[in-house]
Amino acid sequence: MSDIKGSDDPRQAARQRAQSEIAEQLKVNIRSQMTDMMEATNMEYNEYSRSIIETRVETSLDYVEVSDSYQDSQSQYVLAKLDKQKYFDNLERKKREAETIASDLVLKSTGGISANVFTNLALALETVSPFIDLYPEMEFPAGSGKMESISSIVAGILRDYNDRILIRFDPSSLQTIPLINDDKRITVTVIDKDMGQNLASIWLRVKFSDESDHDLILTKDDGSTIYQLKKIMFPAGSYVLSFSVDYESILSKRSRSLLKMVPKQFPVTVVLSAPKIMFQETITNLGDQVPDSPIVESIKRCFEDNYSATFVSNKADSDMLLDLHVSTLEHTERISDIYPYFVHASGSISLVNVGTDQEIFNTTIAEEKGSDFYSIEKAGINALKNLAKKMDLDLCK
Repeated sequence: MSDIKGSDDPRQAARQRAQSEIAEQLKVNIRSQMTDMMEATNMEYNEYSRSIIETRVETSLDYVEVSDSYQDSQSQYVLAKLDKQKYFDNLERKKREAETIASDLVLKSTGGISANVFTNLALALETVSPFIDLYPEMEFPAGSGKMESISSIVAGILRDYNDRILIRFDPSSLQTIPLINDDKRITVTVIDKDMGQNLASIWLRVKFSDESDHDLILTKDDGSTIYQLKKIMFPAGSYVLSFSVDYESILSKRSRSLLKMVPKQFPVTVVLSAPKIMFQETITNLGDQVPDSPIVESIKRCFEDNYSATFVSNKADSDMLLDLHVSTLEHTERISDIYPYFVHASGSISLVNVGTDQEIFNTTIAEEKGSDFYSIEKAGINALKNLAKKMDLDLCK
């Protein structure tokens, strides 16, 4: 019963309050039952419990009737009742419909692993999730006469399938050189180890060491796919490529939140060998060759620090050719003796794969300015020094 005053339509306002009080009682009851279910099945429904409860409560309002009302000088009173028989009969009917649909999906998914099986099991779980507090069941295994929670069955099948998945690689490890890996590929095959079958249309996530970014690849009809390494910009050493089933691509968001699937990780070791680089440079200041420019040391330090590179003098011994071209140019003519000379330095750098003769990298070096009050040559040298200090190559970041 509810009372209300100070409203344009006191009876309607009282009816709404009465419905709200019934709804709150239902919410408490449903939350309690869902908590018991989560503990029994070791599943997580918190993220969707609110939507489940709100949907259930909204349905219940169809079965709320006003059985009595009266008004005194202060308040309007309404006695509202939930027709529990009709409410629970409707709920039971919808639950049984969900059980029938989910049971059919589950039974279709027990023959072995496939992409469709994952989709069917996720759909089965979503179908019964609105009634999870009512413990939807099915006979499992079929013909056994044993009834079991559908959510527990689905979770058990999916986790069993997750454990059965095996990822194999050919070759089993990779050896490559930083910046030179366009021909490095690995064949990846996904297998149901219990059935010995290759699995088609399975999404895999690929991560390199501890990087946050990842790649996605999809197995073909024969259960295999080719993964090609991206350019690796790391020092020489051993790293790991990690492959796993990408359940974010296979299962819906709701089913993932309920199941909390943890895919197994399958690692591939990638050994990076230190590149051997032959350095060729042309550095001129106002048309004259400049020996021992700090730019050379700056660039060498970049490749030594970032890729453990060594520099060789013979092309036959090298993996890459590094060409550097830098020159200076007077910016404007000197206005008078009281003004300094201004000279700008700029250039380009390229990196070529000796084995394939393909260009790996080519960029313009940002322009830098130098000045001197007494010598234009010194102004040019200062411009080259400033260029060396502010060398900002993507390869060196």
